[in-house]
Amino acid sequence: MKNRRSFFVLATRRVLTLAISRIKLLQNKRDLRLKQMRKEIAQFLQVGQEAIARIRVEHLILELNIMATYDILELFCKFVHARIPIIENQNDHPIDISADSPS
Repeated sequence: MKNRRSFFVLATRRVLTLAISRIKLLQNKRDLRLKQMRKEIAQFLQVGQEAIARIRVEHLILELNIMATYDILELFCKFVHARIPIIENQNDHPIDISADSPS
């Protein structure tokens, strides 16, 4: 029983660590895309294509919202990762996260 619980903890830590690094990778890719989008918007404004620039700004706002979502997901993963020892030591945790629950 204790062995299953330690496996659960190790697997959870590993998955959370991988998720955090994947989120950071996606953030970096999206950050590069945002920089490129800002340059394109500036170019459209310089040549007087305001209508196209407005459409691109809408897309930029959507991308910024996705970046904010990545930040929240990363913080949540770090939060859960830091609380794994507390969750492991609780005897009365819900059945759906129990390492001892039947599979």
